[in-house]
Amino acid sequence: MGNLLAMDALLERRAGAGDREAQRALGCRYEHAGRHDLARGWFARAAQTGDAVALRLLAVNLLTETPIAAADGIGMLRSAAERGDAEALTLCAAVAAQDRDLASNWLVARDYLVRAAEHGSQDAIGQLRVLAGDAACTSPMALARKIDFARWLTPAPSRGVHETPRILIAEGFAQAAECDWLIARGRGRLKPSEIYDPASGRGLRAGEIRSNSAAAFNIAQSDVVLALLRERIARAVGIATGGLEPAMLLHYATGEQFAPHYDFIDPEVPGFAEGIARSGQRVATFLLYLSDAHEGGETEFVDLGWRHRGAKGDALIFWNVGPDGRPDRRTLHAGLAPTHGEKWLLSQWIRGQ
Repeated sequence: MGNLLAMDALLERRAGAGDREAQRALGCRYEHAGRHDLARGWFARAAQTGDAVALRLLAVNLLTETPIAAADGIGMLRSAAERGDAEALTLCAAVAAQDRDLASNWLVARDYLVRAAEHGSQDAIGQLRVLAGDAACTSPMALARKIDFARWLTPAPSRGVHETPRILIAEGFAQAAECDWLIARGRGRLKPSEIYDPASGRGLRAGEIRSNSAAAFNIAQSDVVLALLRERIARAVGIATGGLEPAMLLHYATGEQFAPHYDFIDPEVPGFAEGIARSGQRVATFLLYLSDAHEGGETEFVDLGWRHRGAKGDALIFWNVGPDGRPDRRTLHAGLAPTHGEKWLLSQWIRGQ
C-alpha cells in the first residue's frame, strides 16, 4: 500500500509539473475510480499540449459522463481523428453511424473505419470483416467494397406467435459473425444485473430476483455493427432509432436466471412517473439470441403457458402494452436459467409516448 501511495504521489507531482503522459495517466486513474470530473480536468490539461490520445479521452468523457457536452465531445473526437489517432477514427465511425441527421451516414461511417484500419485499428478491421462477410481479407478498401448496406438494413421477416399480447419471432435476424462480434464487444465489461428501485426509479442490485450479468453500450462503446443492428430493429418495429434505449448485452451462466417480471414501467409506482414523463413508456422488447450452445434457458411467458428458445441469430419481439398504450400484465415473463452452458442475448427496450 505504501508503494502504491508513493507512486500516486509521484504521478500527481509529474502531472502537476506539466508531464502530459502523467496527466493522461492520472486522468485514466480517476476515470477508472469514477471521479469523472477530475478525470475531465486532467485530460483537458494533457489535450492542451497537443496530445491526440488525451483529446480523444476527453471527448469520450464529454460524451458519456455528466454534465454531457455532446457537441464539444464530437468536435474533439474529430480533431483527434484528424491527427491520426486510430481509436478516435473508429469512434468517429460509430458516431457517424448513429447520426440520423448526417447525409450518407453509413458511407461516412464506412470511410472512417477504412481510415482507422489503415492506421492500425484492429477494432476497425474486425468490424469491416463482419460487415463484408470476409474473415480472411486484410485490405480495408477491399473489405469496404464488399459491404452491402441495403442488406444489413433490411429486417428478416417475422411471424406472429401470439395475438394478445402481440408476440413475433424473426428467424435469422442476425448473422452468426454478428452475434459473435457483439458477445466479444461486451464480454469484458459484464457487471451484475440491476433492477429498478421503485422508490427512486434508479438501478438497484437485483440479488435473487436477477442473478445474471449485463453490459450496456453507450455511444462510445457502440460501433457500426451495433448501429446497423439497431437501425434494423427500429425498422422491424416501425419506429425511429431515437425510441431505442441503449442496447444491453445479457449473459446467463449455468443456473443464473431472471425471475418473472414485466418490462413495462409501472405508472402506478410513484418513483417511475418521472422516467415515463421524460422518456415515454417501454412499449416493446426485442430480444436477439446470440448463442444456442446451451441447454434450457428459455424465455417463459408465465401467464400464457408458453416458452421460447431461439436459435443463434433469431429474434423475439413482444409488446409490453396493449393497443390503448396501457401496460399488459399478461406479458409477465422470465429468463429461465440454462441447465448447462452459458446463454447470451442482446436486449433492446423500445420507448414510446
